[in-house]
Amino acid sequence: MRGVWGPYTIAWVIVAALLPTVAVTVLEQGGAAAARIALSWAVVGAWQLLFGVVRGQRIYPIGAVTAVAVTVLAPGELALWQLVLALSFGAVIGELVFGGWGRNFLGGAVVTLAFLFFSFPDIRHAPAGTAVALACLPAAAGLILAGILSWRLLVGAAAGLLAVTAAFGVDPAVLAAQGALAFGIVFLVGDPVTSAATNPGRWIYGTAAGALTGLFAWGGAGAGAPQAVVFAALVASIFAPLIDHGVIAAKDLARRRRHG
Repeated sequence: MRGVWGPYTIAWVIVAALLPTVAVTVLEQGGAAAARIALSWAVVGAWQLLFGVVRGQRIYPIGAVTAVAVTVLAPGELALWQLVLALSFGAVIGELVFGGWGRNFLGGAVVTLAFLFFSFPDIRHAPAGTAVALACLPAAAGLILAGILSWRLLVGAAAGLLAVTAAFGVDPAVLAAQGALAFGIVFLVGDPVTSAATNPGRWIYGTAAGALTGLFAWGGAGAGAPQAVVFAALVASIFAPLIDHGVIAAKDLARRRRHG
């Protein structure tokens, strides 16, 4: 965990950072968005409560990230059973089987959304526009100041995304209208548990995640912005431990050479 606070406080800070996005999403989509956020958080919370009671573990409010992510990025025409199934899969398989938040190597929101996109590819996806992107700016600033989101990761992700966007000849101005990309990079790629933990690793991880997002979005894979950033976060999170291991091994090798 990053920052000077404990994991429970960090979780609540992340929830607070979601509020601008929640406000914008509810204003744009109406009461249906508020209902989906509430339902999604309730489903994830129910699984967290069950595992918490059985294992005697503390329950974290981090399920709010999954609830908002599903509302901002997920298909807009999901049946109730599809939504509950995906949320349950993401909460249990992505997080709780590993011991809960703080011990998982994949984010519950990322696993939930990946499950939705793979399982129900023909369902129309809900758009997230410039207003959502703007709402992520104060969230990112607050999380950086709190020491929860790494500025190195964020700059690396932006650089990787811009480089690949330019390489494919796409107008970078298009990115400003893609709220899904901003939300995904801040809250999914920037997850303090599943992202790289070393400073050099954050540069590598962030750049790789941004480049993968651009590759999935513009490289002919047929992915829209929500799918692109989710799949990029999924791949980057899988390799985050390896990136940190490589950084630590390189530092250790350099130190031994200096003192050898």
